Amino acid sequence: MVVFTDLDGTLLDRATYSYEPAAPSLKHLRALGVPVVLVTSKTRAEVSALRQRMANTDPFIVENGAAVVVPGEPDIVLGSTSAQARLALRQAAASSNVRVRGFGEMDLAEVCQRTGLEARVAALAMLREFGEPFVVLEGEVGRLEEALASLGFQMTRGGRFFHVLGGCSKAQAVQALIARLGDEDTVGLGDAPNDIGFLQVVRRAVIVPSPHLEAMRAALPFATVANAEGPAGWNQAIFEVLKAG
Repeated sequence: MVVFTDLDGTLLDRATYSYEPAAPSLKHLRALGVPVVLVTSKTRAEVSALRQRMANTDPFIVENGAAVVVPGEPDIVLGSTSAQARLALRQAAASSNVRVRGFGEMDLAEVCQRTGLEARVAALAMLREFGEPFVVLEGEVGRLEEALASLGFQMTRGGRFFHVLGGCSKAQAVQALIARLGDEDTVGLGDAPNDIGFLQVVRRAVIVPSPHLEAMRAALPFATVANAEGPAGWNQAIFEVLKAG
């Protein structure tokens, strides 16, 4: 078995970023030798720091599927660079008459304010290699999405930000890692629209409740819904999956 999980709002509490309520199931998975693959919009620097705290040594997927990191092996790089994504966002915003503000335009104080992260963690979030998170200040999101598509980029929505992606997705990254690991007994957990794709390619999908719950249910009618938000729901869902076998 392999567990693929989103972080913010799923394994991590949306407000505190704590995973402690999920500690019992994480410990149990480690004892069983089940890999827990973090699938996130976060940067390599952020995930590396989190994995150290969690004592997680498994592969992980960063920046919405832009890269698959397998310790001791070369990265599987699927996405465009941050510089390419930022240029595409500027061009698409201008042509669609939509005002946006990207991560690359924000200073540390603004990133802290928008994310609720402490400064030391927010600094890691700013060390982006691929893609670009952003907020829409004014204009029609649909027009911006069409403009980005015309440039060969796609747009997805996470818990707090939209993201510009080039040539990658969480689903593609999860599929690439499943092929590398050769294990088809897969479980996926997520809470937001940018998780839908990878939840469609795992064997068992779990929706962790969030403000996006109804949209998630509509897109994933076959998925199980956890009984609580965040890591508490994650913890319960994992024990239910293990009990079902």
